[in-house]
Amino acid sequence: MIITIGREYGSGGHEIGVSLADKYQIPFFDKAALVKAAKEKGFYDKIISFYDEKPVNSLLYAIAMNSYSENIGRLQFDLIRSISEKKDFVMIGRCGNYIFKEEKEMVSVFIHSDMQKRIQRVREVYGIEEKNMKTYIERIDKQRASFHKFYTDQEWGDSRNYHLAIDSGEIGIDACTHLISEFIEKRKGYLR
Repeated sequence: MIITIGREYGSGGHEIGVSLADKYQIPFFDKAALVKAAKEKGFYDKIISFYDEKPVNSLLYAIAMNSYSENIGRLQFDLIRSISEKKDFVMIGRCGNYIFKEEKEMVSVFIHSDMQKRIQRVREVYGIEEKNMKTYIERIDKQRASFHKFYTDQEWGDSRNYHLAIDSGEIGIDACTHLISEFIEKRKGYLR
């Protein structure tokens, strides 16, 4: 079982991922876990921008369309696959839905929420207080969208690129975890 979670900043995607990993007793790969594994394997320095989800400007995006950058993306995807060598895991971000799209047992989810609910969550959960919180959140989302587009040529958050798109602000974190689990079980039965 591979569960990949793309998420808008402040939507609770990370917490949902942790909850799913706990429920299924499988490893959880977020930025910290991937960075640790990459350092242990000795190749973190080669692909630091990938782990940081750095935004990509239009010049870099133009370069990305040539074979050189395709090879870089392929290298980074192969390294992510080698880090997550266990068959079952939950992965947050890092183009997981794209990297593992050929895996029959992969379920990809995108978590989103209303801006006001995300602002409230960022303040409460992360203790972040920015002067203009909406602009702060939008900037992080734009970085994630740019990163995803650069490496996959797909639109980040486009529901066609995920099995499920869920509004966590409408049903809450626990209900999202339950809904994803139900989907996984129904899908297992369907795939048999």
